[in-house]
Formats: sequence, structure tokens, C-alpha cells
Amino acid sequence: MKTTSIVIVEDHPLVRRGIRGLLQSQGDFRVVGEASNGLEALHVIEQTHPDVVITDIVMPMVDGLDLLRELAKSTPRPLLVVLSLFDEERYIQAATECGAAAYVLKQSAPTFLITAIRDALSGRFFCTPPINGRALEEIQERVRRLPMSQPNLLTQDEHLVLQLLGAGCQVELIQQRLAHQPLSFPVVCQSITLKLGLADPAELRRFAERWATAQN
Repeated sequence: MKTTSIVIVEDHPLVRRGIRGLLQSQGDFRVVGEASNGLEALHVIEQTHPDVVITDIVMPMVDGLDLLRELAKSTPRPLLVVLSLFDEERYIQAATECGAAAYVLKQSAPTFLITAIRDALSGRFFCTPPINGRALEEIQERVRRLPMSQPNLLTQDEHLVLQLLGAGCQVELIQQRLAHQPLSFPVVCQSITLKLGLADPAELRRFAERWATAQN
């Protein structure tokens, strides 16, 4: 069973302990490090190379948003999950602008944190509280404005699927190429669709063809 490595960034030791206990209840999650502020987190993340980073927003020294901005530049880039007390849209939008893949309120963490991480790993944006239509549209619009060739949006498998779709390959061939991966072809396509801000999976092949033409 593939495990997901996670670093927790939170300045309250009791909260960190609770998050760790919640994560360790999942057989495929492994906490590889903890930090009490953003500056310490950068060192821990550099040493452990986690798949996921869970971070608060308000912290001493380097806050959560600045930490997200730094991690968004890194390669490979971990999935970024915000765990916050603030439910205002301005915080949610600021976090997503900095690269957050999920936004979870601390008071709802026992119910939603595991779901948020699993959704983020599958390429779906998760947020509590639910964001309204306008805020969601603004988040999707920011994604649509990103350059088509921006490399840090897509995983290696997602790039492969985009290339094969752009080359006109049939679904059966693409599924064979992905046979060694844990995520199925429809799930990978859904992830690409969400990350690139496309209207629906049906638009993906048309986008892939335009993208392939732009690369040549």
C-alpha cells in the first residue's frame, strides 16, 4: 500500500498532537515531520520532502501564506492544505492564490481533514465552509489565466495524458500507459480538468489538441 507522507505546521502543540493522531488513524498516512512556524517548516520540508503539507495561516516568524508562496516555487511541489480558524472568503481566496489545494476550518478538522487531503490528492479542491458561487468562479478564473504550458500545475502522469490526448491517441492506449499507476484514466482526466479550469472533461481533448499545437 502506497503511503502519503505529511508535515504538520502549527504553532500550538496540542493542536499538532490532535492532527497527528487523526492522520495516524489512516493506515496510508504517515506524519514525517512537524514545525511550529513557517521558518522551521521550510527546514523540515527540505529534509523530509513530504507529499502533503498541512499549515495554519497565522504563525510567528513566517506565516502560513508566506510559507505557501515559498512552497509553490519548489520542485517537486507538495500538496498544500490550509487548516485555519478563519472562514472569511478573503482568507480562502488568498490561500488558493498562494497554491492551497484545500482549506479546512480547525473546528471541522475531525470531520473533514481526511476527506480534504484525499480530495486534494485526487485533484479536487476542497473547502470548509462551502464557498459561494462567485468565490468559486473567481478561483477557477485564476486557474484559467495561468499559462497553458505552466509545468507545476500537472503531475508527470497528467502531462503524459495531455500529450497523448493532444496526439490523438485512443482512450484504450492511454489506459494501457497508465496501467502501472494507482489513479485511473478518468480520475487523471478529472484532475487535469480541475487544475486547468476547463468547463468539463469533454473539453479536455480539445484543449489537449490546442496545447499540443502550441508546443510544436
